[in-house]
Amino acid sequence: MPKIFDDPDTWFNGTTRRTKKSKGAAGGSTGGSFRPINHKARASNVIKGVQSANPKGTYIPQAVVKISGSSKGMDKAQAHANYIGRKGEVEIEDEEGNSYEGEEQKQLLKSWEAMGIHPEDKTGTRKEALHLVFSMPKGTNPDGLKSAVRNLVQEEFAGHKYFMAQHLDTDSPHCHVLLCMTDDRGARLNPRKADLHNYRVAFVNKLAEQGINATASRRIHRFKYVDSKKQYSIHKDQRLNKVAVSKKPTIAQQKNIERAHAVVLSSYKEFEKTLPPGELKAAVKTMLKNKEKSKAVER
Repeated sequence: MPKIFDDPDTWFNGTTRRTKKSKGAAGGSTGGSFRPINHKARASNVIKGVQSANPKGTYIPQAVVKISGSSKGMDKAQAHANYIGRKGEVEIEDEEGNSYEGEEQKQLLKSWEAMGIHPEDKTGTRKEALHLVFSMPKGTNPDGLKSAVRNLVQEEFAGHKYFMAQHLDTDSPHCHVLLCMTDDRGARLNPRKADLHNYRVAFVNKLAEQGINATASRRIHRFKYVDSKKQYSIHKDQRLNKVAVSKKPTIAQQKNIERAHAVVLSSYKEFEKTLPPGELKAAVKTMLKNKEKSKAVER
C-alpha cells in the first residue's frame, strides 16, 4: 500500500529537501539542501489537490513525471538520445540552449565523455544517465509545457548536463529529458521515490508560471486505487492497440483499499480542523461533504 503522509500539505507539496547527492570532487554539497518555499504556490497546490479528491469537483489535469529508463554506459545513453530526437527528426536542446537536428545528434554524448562515463552499458557498474518524461493531457499549450520543463530542469538539476526534446505525436504532449547523473563538480544524483513526487510538484509550480493549471496528487489521496496490472503489460497493450481493461481488486485487496481510504478521509478531517477560515478550509469542507454524500449513495 502506498505511503500515506502525515498531512495534506505534504501530500500536495512534497518535501522541501532536494535530491540527495554524493560529495563532489571538490568536496561538500553542490547546492542548497532545501528548496525555497513559495507560500502562495503551496497554498494553491493544496487547494487544487483537495479539489481533485472532490467527487463533484472541477477536473484538474494531473502533471505526470516518469523515469522512463537509465543507462550505465555511453552506448545506451546515446540510444536514449536517438529515441528522444526521433533519429534526427525532432529538435534536441542542451543545458546551454544549443539546438541539434539531423546528423549532428549522432555525436551528442561526446560532450559527456569528459565526465568519465563508462563506454558500454553491459559492463557499466553505476547509472550514468537518467531518462525522465514530463507529460500533460491533450490540449495543454505545448510552448508553455516546454518552457515549464526547461525551467524545472535548469533549477532542479543545476550543474548537470542534459538533453531535452518535446514530442507532440501522441494525445499527451510531453518532454523527454536525458540527464547526466554526475554534475560539474563530480557529485552524483541519488533520486528516491519521494524525489519523483517532488519533481511532480515542481512541475506543477513551473506550469503555473506559464498559466497552465495542474495538480500532483496521488491516487490514494483522491480515493482511487492503483490497478495491479504491470506497467510492461500496459505498454504491450498500447503497442497492440488493445483496449485497456482495469483489473478488479480481490476481496482482500478491496479491504486494504477501504482501510487506506478511511485513513485518508480521517486525515482530511483532522486537517480541516486546524485551518483558519478561508478558501482552503472551504475547499476541504466541500470535498468532505461531497465525499460523505457519495459514500451514502454507494451504500
